[in-house]
Amino acid sequence: MREVRPIPAALGLVAALAAACSQITSESEIRTIVRPDARPLVEETRVVAVAVEARWSQRGRELTVDLREHRSCQKVAHLAARQEERIVRKPDAMIYFEYGLAAVALGVSALAFARPELFAAEASYDAARMQYIRDPKTGRRVGGVFTAVGLGLLTAGIVDSVRARDRVVVSDTVALREGPVQPCEPPEGPASGRAVELALGEQTLAGTSDGEGRVRFVLPAESEMSPETDPSPRALAATLRVGFAGALPITLVAPYADTSAAPHTGRVQSGPQ
Repeated sequence: MREVRPIPAALGLVAALAAACSQITSESEIRTIVRPDARPLVEETRVVAVAVEARWSQRGRELTVDLREHRSCQKVAHLAARQEERIVRKPDAMIYFEYGLAAVALGVSALAFARPELFAAEASYDAARMQYIRDPKTGRRVGGVFTAVGLGLLTAGIVDSVRARDRVVVSDTVALREGPVQPCEPPEGPASGRAVELALGEQTLAGTSDGEGRVRFVLPAESEMSPETDPSPRALAATLRVGFAGALPITLVAPYADTSAAPHTGRVQSGPQ
């Protein structure tokens, strides 16, 4: 009698699908909750913006620049809070195939156990019984194989369902409560220790502000500024470069002698940085 066995290719496909696991994608949603009556743990004042003001005075060839900082501050309170991180997990479509294939495999298994003769080998003649009979052992083996496969797929689906459950993780944290932006106390002060460059025509002079925010330059001779000496009063465009404040335009006066008796003064301020 020739025994009929399950098709190897079909079993290989079912085994491969049983080994496959559903891919889980996760997204985190973080929420910080502060109690309304929470008291600040720490309060600090931060400098959030600084503008540089340059006041200059030209007397002859000597140029004095007084640099001042205008600071804006913000009070920040540190409050005890609770952070909730909600991890949202979503399985892909493979989880539905796992449950579907498990139902098919268990259905075949139930049929194999209920009607094992449908999966039996070819009928053979039994002389003792004087009739053709089918051996039910093959059907029972097929039922056992599909039972194992179905249970494996069902287990994989249940495991993936558990993995796909959302989670909420709660932890203690510190929340920041920012106050309004307003002038610092004191609102201004000397911009000391700043590297300053004066660009006048093709000439560039460099200096550093002292502790009071003051820096002095000796201007180039008028003959170096122009090949021809112009005795009439005129304005000279110059630029001060003060670190992050960028370029600050100023004006000087030539001839320099016109500022000996009464100095030429001015003021310019950068935008907040």
